[in-house]
Amino acid sequence: MKEDPPLGIADEADAGPALSVIVPCYNERPNVAPMIARLDAALCGIDWEVIYVDDNSPDATSAEVRGIARTNPRVRCIRRVGRRGLASAVIEGALSSSAAYMAVIDGDLQHDETRLPVMLAELRSGYYDLAVASRHAEGGNNCSDLQTSVAGIANIGGSCAR
Repeated sequence: MKEDPPLGIADEADAGPALSVIVPCYNERPNVAPMIARLDAALCGIDWEVIYVDDNSPDATSAEVRGIARTNPRVRCIRRVGRRGLASAVIEGALSSSAAYMAVIDGDLQHDETRLPVMLAELRSGYYDLAVASRHAEGGNNCSDLQTSVAGIANIGGSCAR
């Protein structure tokens, strides 16, 4: 009899991307296309999607995201009208994902998306359940001329979004 995998270990055989990148945002329209291009370069070879969670930005951030989404199936947008806040935006984005792993990264291009594959590989090893990058941790970078990362990836398992 086959044993069930330990709780919290993602089943990457499920349908959907391996990684969802959640981008909570407000007034980030000029950064949308550059962020998607950076994610595309950084996540080459990884099945990923990006979910922008926009708090009804007056600069039409959601329109920019949806315009790109028309030709790029990896791009999705949730426009939140009457709901605001970083934590709730992250939760709403996570609940809309069917990926085995999730990352949260700011839409202002201040976080280093190139760290995502390294973090994902560590999680896929099965040794960790959570990865958090920080410029304040050992090995982090606090140089002002380099981007720093504060993105987190959590292995949430298949039942979290249900």
